[in-house]
Amino acid sequence: MTENNFNQILFNATKELAEIDDKRKAPTRGGKKYTMVADRVRIFRKHFGIDARIDTSQTYEGNYVRSETTIWVGGEMVANGIAEENRTLGMINKTSAAENAESSSIGRALANLGLQGGEYPTGDELLNALHQQQTPAKTGTKKSDQSATSNKATGGSSQPGSTLPSGWDDMNIVKQVQHFSSAIEKASHPGNLRSIATQYKSWIDTLSEEQKKEITAMYKKKEKEVKST
Repeated sequence: MTENNFNQILFNATKELAEIDDKRKAPTRGGKKYTMVADRVRIFRKHFGIDARIDTSQTYEGNYVRSETTIWVGGEMVANGIAEENRTLGMINKTSAAENAESSSIGRALANLGLQGGEYPTGDELLNALHQQQTPAKTGTKKSDQSATSNKATGGSSQPGSTLPSGWDDMNIVKQVQHFSSAIEKASHPGNLRSIATQYKSWIDTLSEEQKKEITAMYKKKEKEVKST
């Protein structure tokens, strides 16, 4: 692949990323929107095709997982990114620190290539904050019991008669927050927002105090927007 071809393909990929629907983006504490790593990987593969690959390696030291991702195009290294996760921080990291580190390093490598999510993925992101703040399950709980506990801790019930969306119990906390964020973004006046708050109340009641603060901040920000229109 020539340099001109590479630059043109990267330009096209960056343009598509810039035009991605805001509804697909995740909120951050600063009120900005962040394009998720999965969407950026999809755009990257769509434009660069089989000429490209994403390689990730990891090292482990005590409670720390360190991940390094290198992006290759046409056999040449074009970008690199690193990330680190601590297994002692949050329920998610206790079981999935490697996955979190991998995703973060891929995101940073794509950002270094030019396919940024809006800003580097850091602890300032709302979804990452929720990862770190989940309530731990009790030690020694059976696998089947852990599943039930996880559903209860991350989001109410989607059984008949529930106001939550169908399949809510099968979503993890990140998906639930995305679903809630998408719902409030569609609100056009305070009455819509109040209805949404009522719909999701059973889920919000199960969240930790820190998680509730994040959700409340999202709600108040949107409330301010609709009142000013």
